[in-house]
Amino acid sequence: MTTPTFRSLYVPTTLGRLHVQDAGPADGPVALLWPSVFMDGESSWGAQLSGLHALGWRTLLVDPPGTGRSDSASRLFTMEECGDAAVQTLDVADADRAALLGLSWGGIVALRVALTAPHRVSALVLSNTTARSVVFRERLAVRLNTLLIRSGIVPGGLGRPVVSGMLSEHSRNENPEFTTRLAQVVDALDKAGLARNVRSVLADRSSVVDALGRITAPALVIGGAEDRALPPTPHSTELADRIAGAQLEVVPSVAHLAPREAPTEVAALIRKFLRPLG
Repeated sequence: MTTPTFRSLYVPTTLGRLHVQDAGPADGPVALLWPSVFMDGESSWGAQLSGLHALGWRTLLVDPPGTGRSDSASRLFTMEECGDAAVQTLDVADADRAALLGLSWGGIVALRVALTAPHRVSALVLSNTTARSVVFRERLAVRLNTLLIRSGIVPGGLGRPVVSGMLSEHSRNENPEFTTRLAQVVDALDKAGLARNVRSVLADRSSVVDALGRITAPALVIGGAEDRALPPTPHSTELADRIAGAQLEVVPSVAHLAPREAPTEVAALIRKFLRPLG
């Protein structure tokens, strides 16, 4: 195995220029990791990188628009355009295929790539995510919330309520330092760009439920038993039921950020799933 790489890629995509951390064994199989809304790559998937590198995988960790060192999106966008951006990232990284590890928004993106460019996907890890669109009442509520986000006048800042909704009470009590740091990450985001992300992902996304049967890549579906944003029933169970051969794991005492709330448990699940594929 060659010396691990550690470099930053800046990828021109349909969403703007995205920062991608390229790390791990340069000659290993590739895993592309896309985070949740409100999160940069490190906040969502950082706890899983060393385990993937130890397995021999090269990782492409994406900072979505407006997070980390990526440019903010200048307009609303579709999840299909996000899938295009993931493929453009693989092209720039000179990766023919990759396992796509998606948390929430990232899982929504991974499903699009698996449907539109199946030859680029070696496996799927779908954590705390969904194939569904949202009903009108929820869409309206999100759009109203984006106005508050854009205005920047949320009392006490946006970070605390967002983190409270994404982490379980157990996670907040067990790791108060991470809870505080995560709230700071959210509060530091560009408000206009974040509002576009939230509306595009949480309000305006399309449904791919009826297309899930076309997915042929091996899939691991991870849910959080206390996830209020996307409860495992119906979201995770639907993915596992409709994707042929998919494996479902629901992690206890975890809400919406399973890879960070239960890093050891999730790493073990990923390791068992990916080892035969590597």
